[in-house]
Parts: sequence; C-alpha cells; structure tokens
Amino acid sequence: MAKPADSRTDVGPDIAAVAGLLGDRTRATMVKSLVADRAMPASELAALAGVSRPTASEHLARLVESGIVTVERCGRHAYYRLAGPEVADALEALAVLAPIHPPRSLRSSHHLDNLRHARTCYDHVAGRVGVAIADVLQSRGLVKRTAQTLELDVPLWQDQRPLEIDCRPWLKGRRPAIRACVDWSERRHHVAGGLASAITGRLFELGWIMRPREGERVVKVTDEGVDGLVQTFGLSVPLLKAEPVADDHDLASA
Repeated sequence: MAKPADSRTDVGPDIAAVAGLLGDRTRATMVKSLVADRAMPASELAALAGVSRPTASEHLARLVESGIVTVERCGRHAYYRLAGPEVADALEALAVLAPIHPPRSLRSSHHLDNLRHARTCYDHVAGRVGVAIADVLQSRGLVKRTAQTLELDVPLWQDQRPLEIDCRPWLKGRRPAIRACVDWSERRHHVAGGLASAITGRLFELGWIMRPREGERVVKVTDEGVDGLVQTFGLSVPLLKAEPVADDHDLASA
C-alpha cells in the first residue's frame, strides 16, 4: 500500500503536473513549435505534431487550461501561442537536460547546426551568437553576474547605449530588464528579459539578422549584420559568417 504524501512536501509548485503535460510527445512538439513567439492555428500545430485536428485540439485545450499556452480567437479561427517568456525560459532549461536527437539525414544535421549557430529563444537571440553577445555585455561591465542571475549597470548602459537602446523603459514592469537564460546548445548563458528582447528587435529592424524561413527559430546574420555586430560588439567575423544551410526540415522534428 502506497504511503500518503508527506504534508511538508505536498505544498508549493506542482512540478509533476507540468512535467506530465510536457511529457507527452505530441504536446511537447506543439509547445516547442511555439517558442518562435508567433501565433499558430491548431491545424498547423496538428500537422507539425503528426496528429489529427481533433486530437490536436484536445491537447491544446489541456495546455491552455494549464496556463502554458494562450488562445486568441479571431472570428471562427483560433490562434495559439506561449503564455509568456517564462514558459520559453522553462523549455530552454528543460532542453539543457534533454538528450539531443541524433540527426538522421544531412538535412536534419544542417538544421541542427543552424539552430546551434543562431536562433531565437522566444524573443531574444540564442545559440553561439546569443552567447557571444552576452559575453561582450559582461566583459564591458554593462551586465554583471550575481550569485543568482545577471544585473544591469544602468548608468554605464545609459552612457554607452549599445544600438542606441535606452534601458530605462525596461526597468519598469514585472518582467526583468535582463537576466540569464541557460542556452541548451552552448550549455552557457545568453541574456533574456525585456532589454534582451529590445536588442533582438533592433537587430531585426536594422536588417542585421533575418529568418531564412518565416516562423522558424533559426536566424541568419546578414552581411550588414556582420559589419554591424563586429563594430558594435566586437564579435568575430568567422563566428558571424557561419552561414545557415538551406533546408526545409521543420523545427518540430529537429
């Protein structure tokens, strides 16, 4: 006969409930597909997960009920997206512990290489390029590591203003301006938070990075981006010029 749960441990966050939801491969595939921070219809998520539309809808209903995914209705259509950056951060942390599927084809091998080079983790840059940017921010003292996470040096940031970004608007609100996010491919930290989102948005706006395919996490550093990132952050040209290999392999199966 099983022993009843100890009341001292049966309090606080119910990790098992979330683990149970993400432990299903279909739900995990759909949630992973939403990390690119875009809304997707159930039909597209069903196709990515390789299940029928009704089955996908059942899984999505559970994800919405749990608060992992939100749904936005537009007329007869429903679009799903992650509930927020904290969900993406949790998925990235889980990915650090998860085994990597070995590539089964040259195409999937290329796609994995592309993800490792540069990708978005929700709304900030990750991969080798993201980690390199984080290293520069720390080496210049703009961001300082504490015992728990990262801390922004506001006066120094305002004095230098990388990419002409004012950090003050990101000091308000519930979301941290800057914090560490463990990078699953590099096993080191890239920067997350509101300011990291602003940096990534600025890189897209300047045309320094682009998505080879709309809706995917993989990003490519453009020729203008190589020059700009070398001048702004002192990143190395060989790192930035690692060209993503063209492929049509879907993120959900990488």
